Amino acid sequence: MQRQLGQQLEGVDALALHARVQELTSEKQVLGTQLQEVRCERDALARQLEETEEDLIAARASLRRMIRNEN
Repeated sequence: MQRQLGQQLEGVDALALHARVQELTSEKQVLGTQLQEVRCERDALARQLEETEEDLIAARASLRRMIRNEN
C-alpha cells in the first residue's frame, strides 16, 4: 500500500514537472523570438544613428564653409 501511494505521488510530481518543462520551453521560445526582434530593432537603430551622425558631420562642414565664405 505504501509503495503504491509512493508511486502515485511520484507520478503526480512527474506530471507536474513535465508540464512545467513544457511551459518553460514555450516561454524560452517566446523570449528567443522577442530577443531576435529586439536585436533587429537595435541594428536598425544603430544604422539610423550612423546615418544621422554622418548627416551631422556634413552639416557642420557645410556650416564651417559658409562661415568662412562670409568672413
